[in-house]
Amino acid sequence: MNIIQLLVPPIVGGIIGYFTNYVAIKMLFKPRKAIYLGRWKLPFTPGLIPSKREKLALSIAKVVKENLLTEETVRKRLNEERVKKSIEDLINKGIDRLIESIQEYMEKIAFSVADKKLFEIINITDVEKAVYRLIDHLYESRTTVKDIIPESLLKRKKKIVQDLTFKIIEVAQERLNSDEFLEMITEKIQSFMENSGKIPDILIFKKPVKAIATTIAARIVKTLNETIESPTFQETVTTYILQITDSFLEKEIINLLDKGGDKESLSRKITAIIYENFNTSIGNLPFMKEETCQLIACWIKALIEKNRTILVETTSSKLLQLIEKELPVIMESIDIESLVVEKVNSLPIEEVEGIILKLINEELKYITLLGGVLGFIIGAFQDILFFVK
Repeated sequence: MNIIQLLVPPIVGGIIGYFTNYVAIKMLFKPRKAIYLGRWKLPFTPGLIPSKREKLALSIAKVVKENLLTEETVRKRLNEERVKKSIEDLINKGIDRLIESIQEYMEKIAFSVADKKLFEIINITDVEKAVYRLIDHLYESRTTVKDIIPESLLKRKKKIVQDLTFKIIEVAQERLNSDEFLEMITEKIQSFMENSGKIPDILIFKKPVKAIATTIAARIVKTLNETIESPTFQETVTTYILQITDSFLEKEIINLLDKGGDKESLSRKITAIIYENFNTSIGNLPFMKEETCQLIACWIKALIEKNRTILVETTSSKLLQLIEKELPVIMESIDIESLVVEKVNSLPIEEVEGIILKLINEELKYITLLGGVLGFIIGAFQDILFFVK
């Protein structure tokens, strides 16, 4: 037996093995539809996966439900730090959107209830309870004005006071340099000179009294201008306003509301004020005016910003606890098994094939190649048997 005769069985065996596995793998997916010869359907059509698509979908769904997306798996993932961080980021974004829109929300609320009476939307008993709880909290916590001002605003306190000082000086200069102020000062000086009894009625140093009064008034205005324009004066005013501001910030809110009173009397007073307006249209209440609404909106924004960290942590924690508690109900409502079955069955068969090939394409190539190798080995084994005989 020559070399060609020896090589033929292994090579033919390898080709057959390779081709057989290749065809077998292709038959997993193709043909995608049944093929008929007349009334008779050709065997193995459609391919294995198209023909068993519903069973495949059900099997995948069971694997996902029983081994992948179990309650324990989801619960474990919820407790991971990155999930908590994602939820906190989501809540932070929600708070940002709320802060941006709070003015708009308040205006919409104000417009929607403007024609209603106060008693139509709130109950006096609830008001009494809410007012008492608020007053009780203020008494117990000894909350100061500083406590409800956002930190970012407190850091800008000196800059705000300086701007206020410049504004005061600007207004003062405008008033000092007005004709009305000069005329008023002139009249006061002239009246004093004429009524003092020591100055002649007609001439002083050969000048009329009014002319002298005007000259003195002009000098006074000039001196006042020079004074308020001096850095020393401006620093003094700024320092004084800062002292008043610091003193006000340290005051307890409860003392500002009612000096020397007690919780019960203060609660009754505030409730009485609200009760007096119970028959008033909400749109006519002082706190529903545009400027007041803006002020309340700014205060709410400041309050949210000041307590943002606690708000985010508490909300995310409570949300995770609620999800964990209701997880069995959530999982049952989602019905993962039915969801996966529906999704797989709704996909075109080409996509299903593509998904499976993405997972095992490399392995299928090796299986095809292995068929060729095994065919080659079997062919070579035949040569060995021939020599043994």
